[in-house]
Amino acid sequence: MGIAKTSSRLWAGLLLACAGAQAHAASRDLYFVTQLFPPFITQDADGRLDGALVAILREACRRSSWNCTVQAMVWKRALLTISQGGADGLVLAQDAPERRAVMELSKPVLASSYGLYVKTNSSLRYRQPGDLAGKTIAVYGPSLSQTNSERLVQGVAGVNLTVELDPETVLRKLAAGRYGNNAVAFSNDDVARYWIKRDGLGNLRKLAEVKQLTYLYGFTRSRVKPGMLETFNMALDGMCRDGSLARLAAPSGIRLATCR
Repeated sequence: MGIAKTSSRLWAGLLLACAGAQAHAASRDLYFVTQLFPPFITQDADGRLDGALVAILREACRRSSWNCTVQAMVWKRALLTISQGGADGLVLAQDAPERRAVMELSKPVLASSYGLYVKTNSSLRYRQPGDLAGKTIAVYGPSLSQTNSERLVQGVAGVNLTVELDPETVLRKLAAGRYGNNAVAFSNDDVARYWIKRDGLGNLRKLAEVKQLTYLYGFTRSRVKPGMLETFNMALDGMCRDGSLARLAAPSGIRLATCR
């Protein structure tokens, strides 16, 4: 009798384990939000989202047997949607306290940096934040770009921080001399490279790189299910090993984060 009961319990345990494995493997419908942020996130003529981070997400979701959709919106609305639990994840996240407060973060995927930009005829030289004293610094926000620019010049005298709604406006106004002769733009370097080439802003140059960073994916903590992040990271690892990450990032000209 004892053996029969033990066998029954073992079978019950196996059935539960199989059911759990099937539930884990079942397709999930996941909804991600983001903003247009070329070259990381772009949009074609038909309104379809593309760019390195979107292409990598779609492939990682496919390998995870997930059905993932991505919607672009104003960045402030995207962050609000995440904070209110209205989406499963965020495309274009950094490992920062502001993101960890409401998200579980994937492994880093793409590498980039922040830089300072000036007009080509500027005589400004940069070695330390104090060299920006008395200058106008333009940046797009609200964003982590704005947060990092504020940290860079904290305690520097006479800095006038001007915030615009998007990076393109920052660079176009700088090129047009709208901020004056002592102006500097604070921008993601890959973003600046994209808009300088696209808008023909040949009178701008990079003054200095001020910070390296990586981009990854954020999963809304209130909606993430057990095992989801591990499944997603396993897909990213596989894409790293078979070269898919490099292939999907190459058209955007963006470097991979550490891939092993």
